[in-house]
Amino acid sequence: MLIRYRRSENGKPVAKAVVYTQAEHKIERSGIDPDALRIVERLRENGHEAYIVGGAVRDLLLGRRPKDFDIVTDAQPARIKRIFRSARVIGRRFRLVHVYAGPKIFEVSTFRSIANGTVGNEFGTIDEDAHRRDFSLNALYFDPHDSTLVDYVGGFKDIASKKIEPVIPLKTIFKEDPVRMIRCVKYASTAGFRIPLKLRFALKRDSELLGGASPSRLTEEFLKILGSGKSEAIVEGLARFDLLRHLAPGTATLMGTSQAYASALKEALGELDACAASPSRERGLALLLSHYLRPFLEYRPERFADIPDAYRDAVHEARLFLSPLNPPRVELEAAVLMAFKKRGLSPSQRPRRQGPARGGAATGERREPRGPRPTGVPEQPMREQAPRQAERAPIQGDAAPGESSSAKRRRRRRRHKPSGGQDPRASAEGE
Repeated sequence: MLIRYRRSENGKPVAKAVVYTQAEHKIERSGIDPDALRIVERLRENGHEAYIVGGAVRDLLLGRRPKDFDIVTDAQPARIKRIFRSARVIGRRFRLVHVYAGPKIFEVSTFRSIANGTVGNEFGTIDEDAHRRDFSLNALYFDPHDSTLVDYVGGFKDIASKKIEPVIPLKTIFKEDPVRMIRCVKYASTAGFRIPLKLRFALKRDSELLGGASPSRLTEEFLKILGSGKSEAIVEGLARFDLLRHLAPGTATLMGTSQAYASALKEALGELDACAASPSRERGLALLLSHYLRPFLEYRPERFADIPDAYRDAVHEARLFLSPLNPPRVELEAAVLMAFKKRGLSPSQRPRRQGPARGGAATGERREPRGPRPTGVPEQPMREQAPRQAERAPIQGDAAPGESSSAKRRRRRRRHKPSGGQDPRASAEGE
């Protein structure tokens, strides 16, 4: 174990961070995405500090395979974009960079300062960056260059003790960002960590603050929960700490009033977690939402009918049930359709538009269906047919202008009268 020092105002060295070697933390480079390693090395080659940080380090210490690798550096966003050709700066207030490596996206952020609290956006140093992170288990920095683990807040020991410790003081941690409450319960449920008594009290005390959080951020956290592989345990934990009624009030209400719904939701989330545990199973957003919404839709079986109106009504009710969450509409529609198909129903999503038909339908006249057009004969547009009919040369026997209708009929009969006999229709009409 090594110690990093800094100089105090009077010039004396002060312990700043604990540095663990590979023999102590036992993180293997083979567990790190090769593209993430290349990004770190590229930043170092250009004269910058760079570390893998956050959940990836936590998962590596717990012996898990991380889903994402976030990188932090002292290079500012514009500089990062110049270093990597396939990069894009995102965000307005909190700017960071997405570096693309094929289909993968790596989030590269700049060290943040605590000058304006833990939600400010000023750039700072690595030790300031560590002290603005929510919990100690997320404030560890791994340097793949020499395989060292840098710990400014005691996170390594907290992970070994399996407990969640806040980095930010409890009186401000949730007031500055209420979504941290959801993450706290999620970490405890997914990693099997315990929440100390003081932190539990703060969760109960500040739970009402979650009602004022941004719907987009709540939706983002909720979708992460559904895809975590521990959704059943996390939802139970959120309900236990009185947070579910702010994140998903429809679910919290039904769980409290219907034991049948609570049991169905538990079963559906268990199936969802089994799917997430299998790398070969599909885990699209629509599938996640479908598992979650199915108990709600089946709570009233009369919702299901093989007609478009029933499907549209179910989509509308599902949207209200999910509020304040706002997943993409196309994914919500696909999720509801999956629930219908699971019951053997396939309602049309786009029913035929109701309105006046072509031709004589507008006047009440029934239009006969057209026969098949001969192969190889192009259909002429109506606007071209009219001039051709008007320009047709007159045929001998055609009616003259102003001629009566009876005279027109007599002329037609004479024109089509068979040779050697009388037209049979003439006698029938009294002529």
